[in-house]
Amino acid sequence: MKYRRFSPHFIIKNGIHGLGVFTTADIKKGKILFKLKGKILDFPTRTSIQIGKYQHIEDQIGAHMNHSCQPNAKLYKRSHTFKSTKNIKKGEEITFNYNQNEDKLAAPFTCACCGRKIRGRKN
Repeated sequence: MKYRRFSPHFIIKNGIHGLGVFTTADIKKGKILFKLKGKILDFPTRTSIQIGKYQHIEDQIGAHMNHSCQPNAKLYKRSHTFKSTKNIKKGEEITFNYNQNEDKLAAPFTCACCGRKIRGRKN
């Protein structure tokens, strides 16, 4: 897969850890990136994003967002939206910190940038 386009601003292509979400335009700090939509589960999966206690959403774009210890996006759970936490340049990968958002990851891993185990905030 070369890439898959989502909306006029995002594509999915090879990133930090396999496939990732990349911007096709410059984005200013504080802008809404996208709203999560999809099936809500009461347990985490490898590709779900936690939106509440015992609520995890399988979103087509969010499933490909990778972790970073210095992310450029943050999830606002009430509105199910991701917002930029800094200016993002065209071509950059959109990332968020799994340990700040997820209670417990279905598939913990060792972080490529810091070497720590990423498990979720309650582990």
